[in-house]
Amino acid sequence: MQRFLRVFCIIILGVGLISAQDALAQQVQVSVNNIVNYGFGEEFLNLGDTTREKEYFENFTDVRILADNVIIGFRLELSDPAEYGPDFTGIRRRFIGYQRDGLDVRIGNLFALHNRGMSLNLFEDRVIRYDTSLDGVRAEYDHDLFRVKALAGSINYLEHLTFDSPSGIREENYRLRSGLLEFKPDRRMRIGGSYTYAEGDMPSFFFEDPDQAEIFIPEGFVSYRLPFARVTAGYNYRTLRLSNAADTTSITGGGIYGSINHTGPGYGVTFEYKNYSYDITDPFERQGDPLRNTRMSPFQSPPIVHREHSYSLMTRDPHLVNFEDEVGFFLEAFYSPTYNINLNSSIAVASLHDSWLWDDENFEFFQKEEGPRWLPGFADARDPFWEYYGHIEYFTPDFMSYVKLAYNHRNRLFYQALAPEFSQRVIANTFALDVQYAITPRWSVKAISEHQFVRDTQYGDDSDYYNQMFSLQIARSPDFSFGGRIESTTSEFDPSGEKFWYTVEGSMRIGRTHTLMASYGKERGGFVCTNGVCRFVNAFSGMRLSFLSSF
Repeated sequence: MQRFLRVFCIIILGVGLISAQDALAQQVQVSVNNIVNYGFGEEFLNLGDTTREKEYFENFTDVRILADNVIIGFRLELSDPAEYGPDFTGIRRRFIGYQRDGLDVRIGNLFALHNRGMSLNLFEDRVIRYDTSLDGVRAEYDHDLFRVKALAGSINYLEHLTFDSPSGIREENYRLRSGLLEFKPDRRMRIGGSYTYAEGDMPSFFFEDPDQAEIFIPEGFVSYRLPFARVTAGYNYRTLRLSNAADTTSITGGGIYGSINHTGPGYGVTFEYKNYSYDITDPFERQGDPLRNTRMSPFQSPPIVHREHSYSLMTRDPHLVNFEDEVGFFLEAFYSPTYNINLNSSIAVASLHDSWLWDDENFEFFQKEEGPRWLPGFADARDPFWEYYGHIEYFTPDFMSYVKLAYNHRNRLFYQALAPEFSQRVIANTFALDVQYAITPRWSVKAISEHQFVRDTQYGDDSDYYNQMFSLQIARSPDFSFGGRIESTTSEFDPSGEKFWYTVEGSMRIGRTHTLMASYGKERGGFVCTNGVCRFVNAFSGMRLSFLSSF
């Protein structure tokens, strides 16, 4: 790493000298984005009445310097203490890149995506504190007839689900090399493949020394535009060799993804299919060790093949994709009978590949096929999930005001093979009314009313409860906005022990480059997800402030 930093500094110095020699002829553009987050109050720890004081202060400064075809960037971060995750002070990101005539080279911290992410999807999401960025080098060349990409470096992955764990943060380290080659024989077709190899060090469950992993992931993909639709398909196969002080084991699995998209005048239909089997295990191992070393590698992130909702109550208890063992599909259609009316409808279905049952005589789990393995099934022991979503939206002729009515039905089962009578089924019906009225071109009022009816068999006779949320916002664009939201539940089993939450919030633009945002109140906890990667956000009571600047 010290050698890399020295090389990095030399490259930057060299670029600086070249720029100085031709300063009159060269135009240099500099952009700076700064975000300050501060909050204080009380956090509920998902353990009933257990709370703790919470205060955090974070500052993120992202700098980009563009000189002709060269870009230099870095991020200064001060998280002391961080809102979520480990504290950090210093340079979190630094890179230098060059782009010209289809060539794109970057050295330093970088992200990458192969096809649809089944083999490689390196990204960062600061909201959930998920980060699989690569520290290394990436080179890509895009030609009219082909595209080639290669990258190599190291990943220091901190498991975001263990940031509050009393046993400490789980850390995994990978040395990764990957390449992609794609051919484009004509405008309608692209076909190619990728290969990813990684060596990893992961915490061992039984031994003091870490487990050593070797990971091999070849992938092939194709995309073709037919006269009536665009068809996309991809397949990869992962081999994981895991070695520890006792032995070496090999785990194999793979993934299939496909989609068909058809659009016409005023309508469109999309169908997606997933078949992920990277680490099929019995319920005891799957539920007892969700962070097992044999699970899907963190630098993979395939499509989730269901809708990620925007309404709060629809996101409160989402379907968590089991990338190791899940088959399903997603079908969505939209239709616009007129230019200002939109209709949307979708359905998603998913399940395990097989049923997992308990053998009382041999005291072990066994797999039983109940329906085709390549299709999702509704047998209880396959943990079935399905949901329907639909909305109708009307815009006024000036497209400044609208009314939207949405509905979501979700049905999922958590099967308990050892005690089927204690299996948990959750059924939720959610309605949302979303209205925005533009009083003038600059003044507007926006209101959202959400209602959710839930049946959760985990709670026996108290299985039925009702959630409600209402939010209101008044805005004068682009100067300021002010509003608030209230939420209530009739459930006796909310992790925070509360039944009512409220928040007032607002934002103000200061000049052309600064925006101040503030909120105060009691926030209900829940899941936050990005592309199937989720974390649970604890309930919070207090104040949050953010100050955004762009230069």
